[in-house]
Amino acid sequence: MIYYVSVFFSFLQSVIGFTLMSSAVMRFREPIKKRVITGLFVMLFGISLLSYQLYTQGVDSVNRFAILIILVIELSWFLICSGDHFFVSFFSFLTFVNIYVSISYISDTLAMHAEGIAFVIGRIVIRLVIYIIILPLLFKYVRPRFRRLVDALDQEWRAAVLVPLMFLIMQIMVLYYPAPYWYWTHDNWYRFIIITVYLLFLAVYYLLYIQANAIVEKYALEKRQLLMAQQEKLWESELARQKATATLVFQQRHDMHHHNAVIIEMLQNGDTDQLKTYMKSFDEALHEHNANSFCTNPIANSIFNVYARTAEVEGIKTTFRVSLPKVIGIDNIDLTCVLGNALENAVEGCLRLPRDEEKEIIVTVKFIDNRLRVQVENTCRTDIVFEGELPITQKQGGGTGIKSILYTAERYDGTAGFSVMDGKFITQIVLNGN
Repeated sequence: MIYYVSVFFSFLQSVIGFTLMSSAVMRFREPIKKRVITGLFVMLFGISLLSYQLYTQGVDSVNRFAILIILVIELSWFLICSGDHFFVSFFSFLTFVNIYVSISYISDTLAMHAEGIAFVIGRIVIRLVIYIIILPLLFKYVRPRFRRLVDALDQEWRAAVLVPLMFLIMQIMVLYYPAPYWYWTHDNWYRFIIITVYLLFLAVYYLLYIQANAIVEKYALEKRQLLMAQQEKLWESELARQKATATLVFQQRHDMHHHNAVIIEMLQNGDTDQLKTYMKSFDEALHEHNANSFCTNPIANSIFNVYARTAEVEGIKTTFRVSLPKVIGIDNIDLTCVLGNALENAVEGCLRLPRDEEKEIIVTVKFIDNRLRVQVENTCRTDIVFEGELPITQKQGGGTGIKSILYTAERYDGTAGFSVMDGKFITQIVLNGN
């Protein structure tokens, strides 16, 4: 009886281990709580089926079908909970199938010297040690890199799926045909083949990661070049604004004595009403050529001026509460990325509203304790849908701006959050200056 219980716990450990490994890199589908509970019920049903098979047919019968039942359970877990695209989920599933099969082989081989219940307990302990080593590595090191690749790559996952699929076929052919590995002798040459296959497995995955990372860096470089072009346009806009301001000042200084002569003449003639009209026209002319100075940081000031003018043309009310010094320890391109994308999304969000509805953007930017804090609020539609903590883009081919903000925040050990409250879309960003 103890032997059967230990065998059951061995299968249970396999299901739990596989689930935890896959969950370490998975993006869960909404609503998360409901889907996780559903997935756990499916697991419970599969484990109950496995227990019934063990109780009625014995260990030998279960050994033939245990892996298939475990894989069906885990496939159901992926189908219910994974929020990634099909080929990303398929890649992850096949990869963890390969890892699970290799862990089973390694633990069985290391415990092979024992028999009966000692073998099963030895296998459980070895697997537990392997899981304790693998799970923190997956969550801390593999997950952030894998999620970055998922966010950056698209069609490339169709080809990437072939890698774990081919390795799974190789493992099955080597480990189970013509005879399963638990019937091998100690001098069986298949053991050397499977070791070679595992080393090749690691090498190919490492090369795949390098290649994928190179593609991501290429996309990032292209995006950075676009930001540099945007920054150059902002500088040109700022330079043109400053030239226009300097020209206006020179012109006003040149024409000032004419204005003074006209004012003196009107005062001498007692034409106070005409003088008031003239002064009002003069103030309006000055205001027409006036450009806002939001802060001393030239890049930020240029960005604010560009989008303030855009908002004014579109009839969007704007409020800027900015306190930003000239030097903040943040790269100008990254600053352009964060502020430009946040304000562009705010303007686009306002423009999706009906034409007769009031539109408003409120920008709050502060630099305190070597941290840049940005909050952009804009009126928005009520049908914005979130997937996890990120809004689903309503623009064809969109979503790049939010991803750029998140990536930049991560580079500066900061945070970025998005929410909707009282009819306003709120973007909050924190970057740590160098």
